[in-house]
Amino acid sequence: LVITCLYVPAAASGASNYASDYLNKYSGVVTREGGGTIKISFTVIGTRVLDKIGASKIVVEEKNGDDWIPVKTFNNTKYPELSTTNDYSYANYVLYDGEVGAVYRAEITVFGNTDYRTFVTSSVTA
Repeated sequence: LVITCLYVPAAASGASNYASDYLNKYSGVVTREGGGTIKISFTVIGTRVLDKIGASKIVVEEKNGDDWIPVKTFNNTKYPELSTTNDYSYANYVLYDGEVGAVYRAEITVFGNTDYRTFVTSSVTA
């Protein structure tokens, strides 16, 4: 089992140099589940109870030579379990049925109310 983890403090990511009014911490990780399936997990912690908190989009990317090709997009319109309402923090995951031996990573966009941050996880071999 290979576990990779990325922890990104809210103030250190994105283009802005200000502390977030809504996001305290967030992280994401991709793990191998076996048989080509990967699990993309995320955690978002707000600065207080927020109207909406979670992930707005998760893009699974597969390595192809030197490039990363998007192969699946999960968004919270089609997958409402990616976010919740009236909570301080939220964590969940999605599964992607990939190919054994392929290398995957995820681009995760998390949010708290109107504050959105996007980051990329470390890669894992399925």
